[in-house]
Amino acid sequence: MYNHALCVYPYLSDGFHAGFLPPLGLELIASVLEPSCRSLEILDLRKKPGHTFDFCRPKTDLVCFSINWKRDVEFIRGEIRSVPAGAFLLLGGRHVTENPEEWFASCPNIDAIVRGDGEEAVEELSRGNPLEGIMGLSFRKNGWIVHNANRTPGHLRNDILPARHLRMEPYQLGIEGVEAGIMIDMVSSSRGCPFNCNFCSFSRNPWGKKRPWSARSPESVADELAQIEAPVVAFADDLFTFDMDRVDRICDLILSRGIRKKYIVNARLEIAQRPEVLRKMEKAGFFMLMLGIESTQDKTLRSMKKGFDTSRIRDCFKVLSQSSMILNGYFILGNIGESVEEMLQIVPFSRELGLDSIAISILRSSPYSGLDELVAESPGYHIGHNGKIYSDHCSVKKLRDLHHRIYREFYTAGQLSRIARKGIRNGALKFLPRVLPRLPRLVWSVTRNYAEHAQRRKAIEAAAKPASI
Repeated sequence: MYNHALCVYPYLSDGFHAGFLPPLGLELIASVLEPSCRSLEILDLRKKPGHTFDFCRPKTDLVCFSINWKRDVEFIRGEIRSVPAGAFLLLGGRHVTENPEEWFASCPNIDAIVRGDGEEAVEELSRGNPLEGIMGLSFRKNGWIVHNANRTPGHLRNDILPARHLRMEPYQLGIEGVEAGIMIDMVSSSRGCPFNCNFCSFSRNPWGKKRPWSARSPESVADELAQIEAPVVAFADDLFTFDMDRVDRICDLILSRGIRKKYIVNARLEIAQRPEVLRKMEKAGFFMLMLGIESTQDKTLRSMKKGFDTSRIRDCFKVLSQSSMILNGYFILGNIGESVEEMLQIVPFSRELGLDSIAISILRSSPYSGLDELVAESPGYHIGHNGKIYSDHCSVKKLRDLHHRIYREFYTAGQLSRIARKGIRNGALKFLPRVLPRLPRLVWSVTRNYAEHAQRRKAIEAAAKPASI
């Protein structure tokens, strides 16, 4: 038994401007740890001011950090080094999995790192299993770093749910740190993706092996949804709609049990082949589909191995555009071989399809995505220090300017009105009375942060220019 365990989410912000979501992976780890702890806390530094050291007690004997993203790295290392001697210090998450040696070297007090999915390894550790026998674990022994063999992910279990009861505060939708008054939660009902888009590393585990798609039973998903207090639930699944028969069954259970919430899911265009399930999803409360379109160009879609072309996209949207669900399209800027003029086709193509919203990202190389090899074979293309891919004809600054331009051109007053009409149809606007009293503060916060960001960018660009003679 551990006397006191502390599970830490060590980030100061989400890295994006909208809201913050609970640290679901860390809450799953806390769930498997709890039976072996006399006392257990989850510390989310986005929600609680202070440092990890402030929450450690004299009897703290286990501290776990979840490190998934490559940001706030030096701050996080300082938090790790601050953990008092005597506590077993365990790290996990995608970012440390990619380079455990670097973390061991930079933080000498780290005892062990879990590589890949952590629930089973942490469960074995909490039971007192010898470190040498825990698959997927790296640990210190006699001055050396020992890396056990990788763990092959098993079938996703139905009996492990996030330890929501350990949250210090509820989580709300918000913008730029201002909460909108609407509670939100997350559910992980499946992991992995069966498709092989060559820009994506999330369908693989952090050492490059394809993670097979695995899903919990519809009954366990419905049971979890019934327990959640938040009225809005985002599914963390890479692809919620892979098995549409399973989606159909989840909808049936939601409807038969009278579970009244609103759901956001990642989906693929192929769901258009099951219009009857789409209608049932609308009735069950699904109000937003996040669809990966990525490009307006057939040549790019072929090189990405998306499995469809623009003709197929148009055919699918003949069905999808009839839905009352808000349709969000993901697009990527900076795809190899695309001109600026081709990237600017995102707005007219989105309008032609009937998309309600769009989300733009800049092409980024991540481990095992294969993009580093493609860049090496493409003259004039480069990878920046942050992984973003740029070219001689389109710099990172130009990509950023295109990003802002596309958003400005797409999100007109008419487009916002379209989203509002959809919100009325699917019931999402029932939350509006909660938001209206906070709206002036939300607008002020967005305006202030945008102005501050523009000032910082101008200062950086001015500093980079050579002094005039």
